Amino acid sequence: MLYTLLWRPEACFSTLFNKFTAKITGGEFCHSELVFQLTKKEWTSILSSYSNGKIGQRAESLSKRLKEIFDKADDEHNISLCFYTIWSSEMNLRLLSPTDSYIFNRLPDKRYTSTIESKFNYEEQRAALGFCLSELHKKYDNVKAVLFWMPRCNRQTNALPTKYFCSEFIVYCLQQVGYAKHCRPENITPNDLPKILNEVNDTLDKRVR
Repeated sequence: MLYTLLWRPEACFSTLFNKFTAKITGGEFCHSELVFQLTKKEWTSILSSYSNGKIGQRAESLSKRLKEIFDKADDEHNISLCFYTIWSSEMNLRLLSPTDSYIFNRLPDKRYTSTIESKFNYEEQRAALGFCLSELHKKYDNVKAVLFWMPRCNRQTNALPTKYFCSEFIVYCLQQVGYAKHCRPENITPNDLPKILNEVNDTLDKRVR
């Protein structure tokens, strides 16, 4: 399962800056992230499917990092990994658990977050995860985040950005698996994502009817 995690300017995001961000972008959210929730068996299978290049190396590295968790879990145990980027940082990932002492590392709490699940098939989830792995450690784009409102020209290249802000990254990920092609990721804020994701999910629902 893949879902988008939307944070309100509360709990660990309760700052004047984040409250201002939510207000000027016309909604209740100030930050967004991508979460892959798979069973141990699914994680083992999907990570082992990347065999070449940078993605394969990072998948192997992630498997090693998860080994202790895998060793303690049965095959059907859900493990949630979150890909995120925050101001003045870089693209990273973290494990979400139900009991972590820091709310940022916990499974979603409805008091502070909202989630939107997208029912992608295996190949789409694999492509999305591969994209996330390939973009790890790219810097946060402070400038584009501040200038999200500026009109953008159509991109003349398929090259991916060298930096991202949070919601921009999510739209690029959607585009890598064939959705949200009409969107300009650089103009998308966390508060734009529910509408975009609902459109994607409508398309996914029609596919399985």
